[in-house]
Amino acid sequence: MHLGHGNPNAQYTMRNQDNATSELQVTTVEKDLGVSLDNQLKFSNHTSTVVNKANSLLGITKRTFKYMEKDMLCTLYKSLIRPHLEYANCVWSPRYQRDIHLIERVQKRATKLVPEIKDLPYPERLRYLELPSLVYRRKRGDMIQTFKILKGFDDVNKSELFVYDSGSRTRGHTEKLFKTHSRLELRRCFFTQRVISLWNSLPLEVVSANSINQFKNRLDRAWSTLRCKYNYDS
Repeated sequence: MHLGHGNPNAQYTMRNQDNATSELQVTTVEKDLGVSLDNQLKFSNHTSTVVNKANSLLGITKRTFKYMEKDMLCTLYKSLIRPHLEYANCVWSPRYQRDIHLIERVQKRATKLVPEIKDLPYPERLRYLELPSLVYRRKRGDMIQTFKILKGFDDVNKSELFVYDSGSRTRGHTEKLFKTHSRLELRRCFFTQRVISLWNSLPLEVVSANSINQFKNRLDRAWSTLRCKYNYDS
C-alpha cells in the first residue's frame, strides 16, 4: 500500500526460495485486527462493510421473529447487531456525514421493528426503547477509553498519547489535557485529538472515579441531557 500524496509509488520485489524475483501486489485497502484502512487513511470501506453485515443480521432477525416487542428487540439488537457497528470504533470513528448517517440508518431500521412505535420520529423511538444514538455511544466509548488510558487500566504509555495541561485555569477539573494545533482534518479527528475537548468538559466528579464502572455510571448521569443522546444530528 502506498501512502501520502507525494509517494513515488515504487514497485517492490521479493525473492522466493528458488531465488526467483516476484513483484509485490499493490493494494489500496488493508485489514488489520478486523478494521479496514485505505491508502488515503479513510475508513469508509470499513464503514460500508460493518453496515452491510449489521443490515444482513437485522434482516435475519426480522424474518425469524414475526412479532417484536420492546424488550425482545433491545436484547437481540444489543447482542447481535450493535456490536458489529461498535467494534474498535475508537480507531475508525466516522468523520464524514455520509458515514455517520449510514451507520445510524441501521439503528433507525431496527427501531421500526416494534409495531407500536414504527410511525414515530426516530428520536421518540429511541426514548421509548431507551436506546441512545450511535453518535452518543461513540462519544461515550471515547471517554471510557480515555479514562482507561489515563488511569492505567490499559497497559499503554499515556505520555505518548496525551499531555496534561499545565495552565493556571481554575475552572473544571485538574486533569485537563493539552490540545495541540492540527492543520489537517484527518489529524483533528484522530482519537488523541478528538477526545480532548470532551474530556476537558467533564465534571470533576466524573474524572475522579475510582473504577471503570463508577466512571460509566457518573458519565451517564452527567450526560443524561446531552442533545445527541437521542438526536444524533443535533
